[in-house]
Amino acid sequence: MPAKRAEKRPRTLEGRIYGRYGTMSPAEKRLSDILLQHQMDLPSYTAGELAEKAKVSKATAARLIRTLGYASYPDAKRQVRAEQHWGSPLAEIEDTPPAESVSLATIVQADIDNIRSTAAGIPRETLAQVSRTIAGARRVWIMGLRSGHGLAHHAAHYLGLIKRDVRVIPVGAFTYARDIASVAEGDAFLAIAFRRRPRLLPTLLLEARAAGATTVLITDISAGASAKASDHVLRCRCNSPSPFNSFSAAVTLINYLAWSVATELGEESIAQFRRIDRLVGLLDDVSMPPSEGRR
Repeated sequence: MPAKRAEKRPRTLEGRIYGRYGTMSPAEKRLSDILLQHQMDLPSYTAGELAEKAKVSKATAARLIRTLGYASYPDAKRQVRAEQHWGSPLAEIEDTPPAESVSLATIVQADIDNIRSTAAGIPRETLAQVSRTIAGARRVWIMGLRSGHGLAHHAAHYLGLIKRDVRVIPVGAFTYARDIASVAEGDAFLAIAFRRRPRLLPTLLLEARAAGATTVLITDISAGASAKASDHVLRCRCNSPSPFNSFSAAVTLINYLAWSVATELGEESIAQFRRIDRLVGLLDDVSMPPSEGRR
């Protein structure tokens, strides 16, 4: 019989937290969220400072650090500093369970948990402000970086059905200068970027804000500098039992925003949709159901 694979504890802080998040108390979850938000600069904080940010006791902080498998908070800081592949699937591949132990039901449940946690973590007023911003914008710019690239096109597709002048900034183009120079007062600038975000992102957001646009960042729980550079931040859970991020919560959030913006625009959104629907039949080569009575 083949040797049984030894169980390994995830090496990264993020992997350790996500592996136990479902069983944590509310206080431990708050502190875990703070740890994830500050994992890139964790060595700059004391355990007491992080506990204060999460509004938990120092005893809770010490207990959580031990639960995550660290001997102490200084030990956690040393290990986090030593991690070389933060945000990379490589960091967790060696700790992934054997293929036979991973089921579709496990993935589905993780996605459901991500969606619920994301929805619970974003204040209603923030969602309302973002929806009003997009609905009232002169022009909507959408930029998706790295794993956010496809999500940007998803967002542009649905927002473009209900609102005029929705533009995707091409990623990997020779220069971003021309598009960013066209951002103006009254625009909305929506950036979608998750962990391993390009270092240029905070500069792009700050330049868009300086031009008079309202900036919105759709990201994960770990965003730091880019979140500070944004007017609004929508954080999505990306946890997955596989080594790869899950974007089910981000897709759900984008779908909600499109619906919410359409509601804000009212008849204007319906008129835009009617124009597009008419032109689809006229210009686009798509399959359509046969007309009534057609053989």
